[in-house]
This record gives sequence, C-alpha cells and structure tokens, in this order.
Amino acid sequence: MFKSTNFTNAERISLAEEIAKVGVQATPLTSLLIAKGVEKATSTIYTWREKALSHDEDISAEEGADTTEFQVSARRELHNVLEIFKKGVSISGTAQAMNAAQLAEEVNDRLLELKINIEKKLINGIKDDGSTSGIRKMSGLIEFADEQNAVNVTGEVTEDTIKEIARKLWEQDLAEGNIYAFVNADIKEQVDAIYKDRYNYNHITTNFGIVVDTVNTNYGVINFVLSKHVPADKMVVFNDNYVSLAYLREPQFEPLAKTGDSTKGQVIAEATLKVASPKGVGVVTVE
Repeated sequence: MFKSTNFTNAERISLAEEIAKVGVQATPLTSLLIAKGVEKATSTIYTWREKALSHDEDISAEEGADTTEFQVSARRELHNVLEIFKKGVSISGTAQAMNAAQLAEEVNDRLLELKINIEKKLINGIKDDGSTSGIRKMSGLIEFADEQNAVNVTGEVTEDTIKEIARKLWEQDLAEGNIYAFVNADIKEQVDAIYKDRYNYNHITTNFGIVVDTVNTNYGVINFVLSKHVPADKMVVFNDNYVSLAYLREPQFEPLAKTGDSTKGQVIAEATLKVASPKGVGVVTVE
C-alpha cells in the first residue's frame, strides 16, 4: 500500500495499483472492472461507438465470387461524463512524530473511501455534465440499462424472474461474456430461498476475489454478487464484455502546500463508466 516519503513540489504518486487491492469485498464492481483493464479517457466527456453485431442477412457466397459488397456497422455514438473524486488528508506534526506510518494509513483509508464512492456512482450515477451545478457526474449502470431489459416483479424474485432477465439479455444477440447480477441483501436472500434444499451450490472464487453464487439457465450462467451499494429493490444484471472503467486521471496522491504544523494532501481520481451498448445491461425492479 501507499508509503509516505519526503515529497517534492507538485509530486504526484500513482495509487492505481493500490486501489486495485484495497476493499475488494466492499467494492466488487470497481474491483471487477479494474481487473479487466482500465481504458484511458482524453477529455471530460468519454465517447465511443456502440458495440453491435449484425448477423441477420444471408452471407452465403458462390465459389470464386468477387467481393463487391461491404458491410459497415451503423452504430450510434454513446458517451459518459468524467467525474472527479477527491478526499483530503491532513496529519498534525505531533501525530506524525508519534507514528511515522500515520500519514500512509490515512491515505490508505481515504483511498478506500474514494473507491467506495466510485462504486456507488458506477451503479447509481445520474448523468450531469456540470453545466448547471458545476460538478460533472457520470451515468451509472441503472441509468444506462436498455428499457427492453427491464423486468418488474411484485412481491419477491422468483426462479421465473431470473430466467426472464437472462433471456432478455440473450435475445439481444450480445457478444459472449460473463453475466453478473449485483444485488443487495434482501434480494440475495430471496434468491437463496428459491434454491434452498433444491440445489447444491459450488462457490466459485473469481479473479477479483469475490465468492459468487452461480445459477444455470438455458440462456447462460448468472453469477450473483452481493453489494450493499445496489438499491434494495433492484437487481442489476450485465454482460461484462460490455462494461468497462475509464480514467482521465488514475487514482493518485498529491501533497498540498504545508500551512502551519500539519502535513496535507489529497487522494484524487477522475473516472467514468463505459457501457459499450445499453443492450448489455438489464435491471429487475421488485415492487
């Protein structure tokens, strides 16, 4: 983790490796996306072409025929806003003298808090370009989700609910990927109750260190991940081939000018969510 040093003016210390390791269980979505690989944004608005596959036409060809027709994907342009996340760090001279490691501990704690804030916005963010408030805010998975992938249920989640949301993503003709369902405690308990005394669970540890429950359907395997940052009435389901994290500024520690008897700094990052196509995201709402 971060170790304090004698800082130079305008020094910036990358925390990109540290943020990948801290708070994995508290931030499963952010940890998953970091493990996949982070994209690089170059402006405050991150723009991309929608990822879409087309295979409805008959492309059978005669042997030896010339190629005279060429296919170009008609893909719409999508974008998201880069959001700044910042936490301040301040240690008094006395505290620093009593414990040389205290600044490093404070920075590590602030980094975890920053990562948790990113996690919340990746799921729940509402897009704001900052033109009114002055603060840019990203759009999260729930806001990005395709309306055709919406499932509304009354009461509790059932096995039919799980099959329905899996089928909706399957019918979108998506590229192959892992399907994840992020849920809060109440819906996770409902899912567990469905299969109680009916199935044996094989717990799988994924590459980002989270133990998930898997449910096999005709339309693919759904990996359930418990997250306290998902609204209690939502199940957020997505194909991980369509969801990525992008940085304009990767997480870093920046020392601030010393004023008085304290050492100050900030942990800062500028990040956004990329959804290659909203068709890759669905939401179940329990009413």
